[in-house]
Amino acid sequence: MTRPVPLDWTRTSSNVYHIAPQDLRDLRMERYGKGGVGRHRDNCYDGKEETKHLTREQKEARYDELKESIRVNGFNEEYPIIVMLRRENGADMIFEGHHRLNISIELGLKTVPVMFVEWQKEYNEKGNWVEK
Repeated sequence: MTRPVPLDWTRTSSNVYHIAPQDLRDLRMERYGKGGVGRHRDNCYDGKEETKHLTREQKEARYDELKESIRVNGFNEEYPIIVMLRRENGADMIFEGHHRLNISIELGLKTVPVMFVEWQKEYNEKGNWVEK
């Protein structure tokens, strides 16, 4: 199950673009997980606070449910992949939608909805989030 991401809408555009999922992957904006780039079934939901209590089997079942939902119903336009634009260091990254992106590639979807937002926080030297 996906959920909307709370954002400061004064720092974002309401435009949703439709982009080929493989093009997003080729831009190398995904987080690295176990087993390489991106979130896939083998590393789904690893490192997430809200899913740390789940077993590997439960995480994989959750991934499979999301994949089946996208296969049957298509990609839900209300939950676009969110790309954070970090112009200061040129490290734009996918903020929300790693699993949906990988599933879209696995299913061969031609395009996925994508929204671009301005990054509002940065890491400090100690690795903690700070407001810009």
